[in-house]
Amino acid sequence: RMMVQSEVEDAMRRIQETHKSVIGVIVTNNDGITLRSTLNETSTNYASIVTQIVEKARMALKDNDELTFLKIRTKKTEFIVVPDKDYILITLLNPSIESNA
Repeated sequence: RMMVQSEVEDAMRRIQETHKSVIGVIVTNNDGITLRSTLNETSTNYASIVTQIVEKARMALKDNDELTFLKIRTKKTEFIVVPDKDYILITLLNPSIESNA
């Protein structure tokens, strides 16, 4: 279990360090509870909101298809959301900064 946690934290750090536009990375469970985050406490409120959006998108798709990727963009922030069976990976980007990837 420690190995998996370490691998997750390493992957999150790589995402943050490799792309200049990344503001932070959050891993939540399907209930919106933050399991890992590179952000401060107030910023992880995004986790709860994004989890609700993922739940609504999954309900809209029903049995027709499976949600594998979701991109949400506001004026200040872009959310790249990758839901899995038990977890949701949320990457927050600053859309005004060019990514080096």
